[in-house]
Amino acid sequence: MRREKRKRSSGGSFWISYSDMMAGMLFTFALILFAAVYQIVDLQQKKTLELETKEAQLSTQQSLLIDQEAELADKEALLAATTLVLQEQQTELEENRTALTSAQQSLALQQSKIDEQAALLAAQQTQIDKLVGMRSQIIEELRDELRGAGLDAVVDKKTGAIAFTGAVLFDFGKNELKESGKALLNTFIPVYVRTLMSEEYKGYIGEIIIEGHTDTSGSYLTNLALSQERALAVATYCLGPEMWALTPEEKDVLQNILTANGRSYADPVYGADGQVDMDASRRVVFKFRMKDAEMIDQMSTILEEKQGE
Repeated sequence: MRREKRKRSSGGSFWISYSDMMAGMLFTFALILFAAVYQIVDLQQKKTLELETKEAQLSTQQSLLIDQEAELADKEALLAATTLVLQEQQTELEENRTALTSAQQSLALQQSKIDEQAALLAAQQTQIDKLVGMRSQIIEELRDELRGAGLDAVVDKKTGAIAFTGAVLFDFGKNELKESGKALLNTFIPVYVRTLMSEEYKGYIGEIIIEGHTDTSGSYLTNLALSQERALAVATYCLGPEMWALTPEEKDVLQNILTANGRSYADPVYGADGQVDMDASRRVVFKFRMKDAEMIDQMSTILEEKQGE
């Protein structure tokens, strides 16, 4: 009985020890498993935290990138707008340069025309001065030649016109030359014609004009006919055979430039009292016109006006 009890007692201890060992091993395994799980969980938490941190950083970077992209887009839009403005300004600048070039060319053309006109005016002024000086020279020489021939004739200082009263040439109301008139013409005409037709002046003389004038008594038409008849009578005598003082060659030259006009009483002579001087108004006037005289007078007027501006 005791041996059976000992055997049973010995077998129970074994199983108890085995059970304790297994329990210890299980506890150790549990500790190891817990430690492993803890490490795994801790590692997972760390990885999760690290991932969340990286995701946060990535999100921040993405947000920053979006902001940068938006800023870049704004800058690109600003650059595009600036480029467009610059292109418009460049186009406007080119247009302005083209307009400026055109304006400069137009100005240069206008300046060229002004220079040409100035040169033309200067040349014309020189020509006018020469012709005006020549006319003054002719008038002065006419006065000297007539005075040298003993003729008491008044030569207008400005125009060179020479007037003879009708009483010397014609009887009152008549159109036939008196002998005294013929004698006067035979003395006057050679001096007058030879002075104007001299080598020095003949190239400047365009016309010799004989004008008949009357007083203001009677009708205009009656006086017009009388003044024309008297001017024609003088011209006919100058070119006719009775004008012995002129050679045929001189008469040929004279007839090419001689004209006779009647003025009636369109240009009467007034006395100091403002009344018409009837005797002085009845007259025959000799005038000479230089070539292009009207143009010269007009140009002289224009130049005087320009100089006065």
